[in-house]
Amino acid sequence: MGTGGSFLRNPDDDDILGTDLNGSSHGVIKRIPIEMKPRGKLGLRSGVGSLGKKPKGGSLRSALSIDLENPEVERIRKDFEMYRLNKENEIANMQKKEQKLETENKRLRAELLVLQKTCNNMRQERDAAVEEKYQALTRAAAFEHDRDKIQRMFKIFRETKEGELQALLRARRELENKLTKIAHGYFSDENDTASRTGLDGVLGNSNPGGDWWTAIESEPSLGSSAHLHTTLRGPEFAHSMMEMEGPFTNVHKEDWSTALANLTQIVPTIPEHALSRTLRLYISAPRDCQAEVDIFTKEYHSKLNGLCENEGRNLLLVHLHLEDDENLSSLALEHQQKARKHQLERSSIFLAFLGDSINKFSSLEFRLAHLDAPGVKSAVFCFKGNKSSSDARELRNKVRDSGSAKIVDGYTLPSRGAEQAFHEVQKLLHIELGIDSKKEKLEDPGFEVMDGEGLDQISGSGVWDLNSDFEQMEAMNFSVKSSCELGFEKHYERLNVHVLSAGPLPPLLILGPSGSGRSLLLAKWIQLQIEKSPSCTVLYHFVGDESSVSADPIVMIRRITAQLMQQVSSPPPLTSDPARLVEEFPRWLEKISSKTPGGAILVLDSLDRFQQAEVHLQWLLDPLPVDTRIIVSAHEDTCPQPWRSWPTLQVEPLSNKNVKELVRAEIATFDASISPEDETKVLTHCRNPMTCNPLYVMVLARHIAECNKQDGKVLKHLDALLTSTDTVGLYIKVLELLRVDLESHENRGMVRTILKYLYVSRSGLSEPELMDLIPDLHWNFLAPFSAILIDHLVLKYHSGLLVFAHQQVKTAIRDFCFGKEEAKAVVQLRQELIQYFSQLLSPSKVSCRVADELPWLFKQIGDKEGLKNCILNMFVFQKMYARGRCDELLSYWQFIGADKNSMTQAYFTAIKKMEDSIAQYNGTVTLPRIADMYETLGQFLKDLGHLNQAASALQTALEIRETALDPDHPVVAHSLHQLAGLHAQWGKFSTAEALYKQALDIYENALGGEHLMVAKELEALAILYQKQDKHDLAEPLKKKALQVRKTTNTPRTPPARTPRGVDPLQRRALQLEELCIGPDSPALARTLNELGVLYYLQNNFETAESLLKRSLEMREALLGPDHPDIAQSLNNLAALYNDRKQPDKAEPLYERALHIRLQSHNPDHPSVASIIKHLALLYRRQSKFDKAEPMYKQAVEIREKTFGTQHPSVATALVNLAVLYSQQNKYAEAEPLYEKALKIYEDSLGPSHPRVAETLRNLAVMKYELKDFETAAKLYKRATEIKDSDAAYPGKGMSRRSSSGDTNSTIKNLMQT
Repeated sequence: MGTGGSFLRNPDDDDILGTDLNGSSHGVIKRIPIEMKPRGKLGLRSGVGSLGKKPKGGSLRSALSIDLENPEVERIRKDFEMYRLNKENEIANMQKKEQKLETENKRLRAELLVLQKTCNNMRQERDAAVEEKYQALTRAAAFEHDRDKIQRMFKIFRETKEGELQALLRARRELENKLTKIAHGYFSDENDTASRTGLDGVLGNSNPGGDWWTAIESEPSLGSSAHLHTTLRGPEFAHSMMEMEGPFTNVHKEDWSTALANLTQIVPTIPEHALSRTLRLYISAPRDCQAEVDIFTKEYHSKLNGLCENEGRNLLLVHLHLEDDENLSSLALEHQQKARKHQLERSSIFLAFLGDSINKFSSLEFRLAHLDAPGVKSAVFCFKGNKSSSDARELRNKVRDSGSAKIVDGYTLPSRGAEQAFHEVQKLLHIELGIDSKKEKLEDPGFEVMDGEGLDQISGSGVWDLNSDFEQMEAMNFSVKSSCELGFEKHYERLNVHVLSAGPLPPLLILGPSGSGRSLLLAKWIQLQIEKSPSCTVLYHFVGDESSVSADPIVMIRRITAQLMQQVSSPPPLTSDPARLVEEFPRWLEKISSKTPGGAILVLDSLDRFQQAEVHLQWLLDPLPVDTRIIVSAHEDTCPQPWRSWPTLQVEPLSNKNVKELVRAEIATFDASISPEDETKVLTHCRNPMTCNPLYVMVLARHIAECNKQDGKVLKHLDALLTSTDTVGLYIKVLELLRVDLESHENRGMVRTILKYLYVSRSGLSEPELMDLIPDLHWNFLAPFSAILIDHLVLKYHSGLLVFAHQQVKTAIRDFCFGKEEAKAVVQLRQELIQYFSQLLSPSKVSCRVADELPWLFKQIGDKEGLKNCILNMFVFQKMYARGRCDELLSYWQFIGADKNSMTQAYFTAIKKMEDSIAQYNGTVTLPRIADMYETLGQFLKDLGHLNQAASALQTALEIRETALDPDHPVVAHSLHQLAGLHAQWGKFSTAEALYKQALDIYENALGGEHLMVAKELEALAILYQKQDKHDLAEPLKKKALQVRKTTNTPRTPPARTPRGVDPLQRRALQLEELCIGPDSPALARTLNELGVLYYLQNNFETAESLLKRSLEMREALLGPDHPDIAQSLNNLAALYNDRKQPDKAEPLYERALHIRLQSHNPDHPSVASIIKHLALLYRRQSKFDKAEPMYKQAVEIREKTFGTQHPSVATALVNLAVLYSQQNKYAEAEPLYEKALKIYEDSLGPSHPRVAETLRNLAVMKYELKDFETAAKLYKRATEIKDSDAAYPGKGMSRRSSSGDTNSTIKNLMQT
């Protein structure tokens, strides 16, 4: 019998024996019947281990039979088989699907490869297309660049040729006029005409009689193209230069604003003391007149200084008192003489007291101040008593014989002499400052503000900072005076090429070391450029020390923006917001440069010294306007890297030859000489770039010139100086040598003390400030000290302050004065300056000097609390805001750590505190001043965009003024205007409209309907309506405002935008002449006449009328009723009335002037022809055709006799007569005149000249009136073709009126049909 295990090796049992149903092996499965009783013991076990053992108690046969006969097992087996077959089928299907998916995947991969190849091909095609596009754009840009270059070159060529043509035509006209006068036996009988250096010469007046109108309106001998740019005023006249409807042709009223804006471009013609904001009054007095000086200083200086401060200037008294018994060495005596000469040169007024005797310097002072050049400097001489020594008597006689000084004679009491001197000096200050002393000042401060600077100035906010302008003019003047100009010619050429190059260009960068002459090069070139191209707008900014106000880029941008605004007729308000200023500045540059014939040139010197230059001057790296050229300079070591990519001009050291020439030139300036041996030493020493620096050579040469006056001193000093290898070392040597010469036992250490205070200050110090800070310092030491150090290029005057002349000086001073203990000493000295300026924080003492220095000093020593209290002083705040220093103010608050909201709240609290304690100020602070503070704060917040807080401040100012003054006061109207502007900016138009109307009512009631403030309010209201597209309401307001402006006595350019110094220079000629030659004289009458013309040019009609009337009355009294000069005054006054639409006043004046001139001149004389022309025009305007016709006929005869029958001037006169006939409907008489004039124009000027087109158009109008429409259309078409093809005269427009009405549109319609 076999074992049970052999039976179990059935393939069918494999699944039962080895695996479970789910495929896992867990043991043996036995088939046991459900209902069966075992026979005996059958030891069945579950598990793999039981398979190999024989069961006990039963047979194998019976057990197997039981298993095989079990139906449940069979069922399970069948189910299993079915399950297995299903799974196999599923596996087979999955395999088929897998094969199918693999096939599909292969196909898709093949398609993807194809698409990738296609995509790569398309990308390559796209890149090729883009590359072609870039190449095309590059070619287009190159083409545009070439085109612009050619256009610019053509423009320059055309302008040059037109200028040459104009000069030739002017010369020909002058020759023809001379020939005509000679032919008619006329010669000039006025001896003083050719010698006039005043306004006649400027305007090109060649008329012997001095008649401005005749000289300006004289017609060219040919139809010069330069004269065709004049705007035509109607088709009645083919307007030649003689046909202008007024007395001016070459001079236009619109040009006056441009002339004022370009004031800064005529620096060399303005005296140096006129550029400084400090006026110096030099007092000369011997010992017996010292009492007068003390009284004058104590009682009257403050009054005179207050007068100056009202005009933005300050007065400095200079009195060098020296006892007669004081012994002076020859060197000290030389220093005193130099000091007096230096101070007198810078003084505006000379005041001399002279008693019984003189001192050792009296003769020198009298000679330098007056006797050498009488009348050049304003002078007052006060002679005490009648007894005097021979020397004093001789001086008195010399002064009296000079005949051009104000003399106060015979006083006995010192108080009386000081009082009389005060009154005379006050008169001179009125002249210097341009104040009309005869003008009545209203006591009401509100009216005084309006009468002076305009209500826009009430809170101190001006359009520009005049002090900054004068500072820049002074810096320019300082550079121009230098004698070092060697080797600059090649640089001038490079600068000219840059300016004339076409297309937008980056700035031109001038690089060089300190003292290499960069500033001098720019100043000299600016001067040449202004002389060469007066039509070009040249703007400049010279940066001083890095801590100075001039180094603030926002101040520079604001100042130049204000100058650019002067080029437009109605500039918008100038903001003080730094961000807006930086954003709008490039737009102003582009706008003005595009409208200026010569473009705009901006010159920035020492660009690297600007504070945060790369932040605020980022616009320099952007594309610049096409017509703008920017030239900058920088130190070669500190120039930022982004700027080095610009075109560069390198300023090189001097050659040995240039060093030699410069040394000789500098020494010759001081009337000294240098020996050949010393010159050889200098040239041998100056061999490297450091010693060939121009500044090094100039300092060395000046010290040699100074030592040359003392025997044996040159050799000793020269050997010491030549040990220095750079400019800083040379300055230290010079300072040490000068200290020895200047100091004595009594004032030892004074040189270093003064230089230390100058070093720690921000903008320098004035002489009075230095004498207050240093108790032992007085004029007798300070005057020689400043004069000598200025000659040695150590110091200079800038805005009346002593400052270091060059950047290297400051470095030398640091080593010379401080050494290793600089930090500690500087802080201590700055604390002393803080203590000094803090004493000036009272309401009546705060000045621009305090606002400039004190906050900066607090910041430098890190005193945040002191800085906060300083800038919270509302008087300091007002001064800073008035000068446009908002960016500096914000930087101080940022340094403190306060945000804008905290700053605003602090200012409100400060003003409220001052308002609550107003009684403790003893009248120096009043409610109107509190209102001014609120208004200043409101404008400041408005500029920063804080409209809510600004509205609160302006509303408070309005309420205070309504309470303190009167609800109908003009200053209240000003507050309403400010508040209305804020609401308009806010978008609250209805509120703004109501406020504007309320302000307008107040102005009309208080000032009358024809006041400038009424015009301004009307314009503001019109602009408000325009913003709302209510043009039907805005248009009548604009017309009414224009009419008011025409009738007011204010110039076209508002006073707030007129730089100080223009009107004063105009009036000063009259006042000085009155002072010197008496009240009545022919010369004074001539000056009155010319000054009246200038006021006329500014639309200041009332002042012009009074001056012209005064001139006429003076001439009638002095010269008689029929003198030719009477005709001039009559003609000028008539022209004024004619322009003011007062023909009833003008007509008798013209008729009388014509009668006088016919008595002294031939009927065909140019001056007679001028009056005939104006009188004929006046008759025609009044429709007095019977009087006008013979005048026009006489004009034709005069021109035919003067110029010949085929001259264009004859054609002009014919056209004028033809138009007169047309206005009377006498077309039969008019037509042959038109045709004759047309033939003359075509023969002399060519068939395509604008005069031909004008005559054709007038003839077309006449044909239209005669119903000859076909001929009219042909003539008008030809005129239009000439106009369209006239590319040479783009600024000339055709007339738009005819003698019979406006038929322009009718003829155009006829042409179209």
